[in-house]
Amino acid sequence: MLMVEQLQKSFGGVAALDGCSFNAAESHITAIIGPNGAGKSTLLNCISGATKPDRGRITLFDNNVTAEKPHRLARAGLARTFQISRELSSLTLLENVLLAQQSQSDEHFFAPIFLRGRILKEEKEATQRAMQLLTRVGLERLADETASVLSGGQKKLLELARALMLNPRVVLLDEPAAGVAPPMVQVLIEVIKGLQGKGVSFILVEHNMDMVAALSDHVVVMAEGKKLVEGTFKDVTSDRRVADAYLGGVL
Repeated sequence: MLMVEQLQKSFGGVAALDGCSFNAAESHITAIIGPNGAGKSTLLNCISGATKPDRGRITLFDNNVTAEKPHRLARAGLARTFQISRELSSLTLLENVLLAQQSQSDEHFFAPIFLRGRILKEEKEATQRAMQLLTRVGLERLADETASVLSGGQKKLLELARALMLNPRVVLLDEPAAGVAPPMVQVLIEVIKGLQGKGVSFILVEHNMDMVAALSDHVVVMAEGKKLVEGTFKDVTSDRRVADAYLGGVL
């Protein structure tokens, strides 16, 4: 599904990514873990088009998408969430999800005059889909409430629903458990597993090892901007090099 080859990115002479390479399989959950400063966030930003890599190649479904714009990646089937949720607090949950709807007829200047019937049909279908997604993440009863009333975990669920409005084939999850209470983490795990069962693939960057253990099919451990080791969760957590990386030992 995704191939990252020899990715490099530096900021002010500091190498955030230093030849990072890994593959992620379709319909799998690939977790990326590592200590702070390992390059995980930079890697996710490069894959999602938010940051242009200095060198290397990113291939998504056999297409070279290196340095592609985020909106083009969204249309190609890639969506992402953020470590700090980016909901619009003054809008309702339903409106937040509808923001992600793409390619609507009313985007054209004269469309509201000449295509009114089509526009109304599209709006009805989009609203139905948004409600279905809110139901899938367990937020349907709050659909007409503003996002300001949500807890941290509910905001992560809302952001996931908004990403799903893009009909993605793969979703990048940037620390979905950060700042989330343990009961809500379990809800997130169940929602993500359910989506995987529907064929959605995930790249998960996460520090919560319970979540990584519960979700990951494959784990990539990063240190100092490159892949240190990869394998199953059991394999990588029993590797001495991983313990050294987290404890600041010499790699």
